[in-house]
Amino acid sequence: MYHLSVPVRAVLTLLGVVVLVVLAACGGDSDAGGVATGEESTKTRAATPQESSSDVVSDGDQQSGGGVVIPNEGGQQEGHTPRGFEGFGTGLFAGDNLNPGFPDGDGVQLFLTFSLDEAPTAGVRSATLSTAFASETGAPYVDLGELAAAEVRYDEFGPQLWNLAPVPGGAVCVFATSSDGPFTCDLTSAVERSLADGRPYVQFRLRFERVADGDGQADLAAFFITNSNTNEPGIFTLTLESR
Repeated sequence: MYHLSVPVRAVLTLLGVVVLVVLAACGGDSDAGGVATGEESTKTRAATPQESSSDVVSDGDQQSGGGVVIPNEGGQQEGHTPRGFEGFGTGLFAGDNLNPGFPDGDGVQLFLTFSLDEAPTAGVRSATLSTAFASETGAPYVDLGELAAAEVRYDEFGPQLWNLAPVPGGAVCVFATSSDGPFTCDLTSAVERSLADGRPYVQFRLRFERVADGDGQADLAAFFITNSNTNEPGIFTLTLESR
């Protein structure tokens, strides 16, 4: 489901934007997988069935090396927003031209939340953000530059986050520079800061260096396990190593 603020909805209605944009292939309501975007009434959907991975970790899973692997929240505290106006959706997308109803050249960014309930009591030596579920449409890493993660804080995910500023002096890292990955980077200081402040979770915003390339074509990085328009735990993981 994609949501827009009332003024933007009015503009899109006048423009007659009623077409669901499917960037991979078209399918029925029961289809899953593939990279698809846009809006059709109140739902978006994708095609090309894809089985769920059996390697998705649950909250607090232990690695052989003693680290704690925490999955992303996978629910109402995550999703994507435009970069130029109010709106939000549930899929984890970053890039440009997600929806033909967007203003020309607007981009999207994604937000992640990780619980710190299982953080090592002895303290955190390292915190690594990573994913094994990355795909793309177009050439986002060529046309839009680096995909970077920045430390942010918010109480509720929604359209108001479209222009949310990162934490002043907070953690920033380059998550990926090409479609080949690796899709990983260090965000230790963000976890340390959230723990020190007594926060129950740590949150990040991922977006490309440039908003758009102006060619009118979609350049998107999508992160999903079963369906590009849904979010679920384990798409991203945060691995905490204790001191």
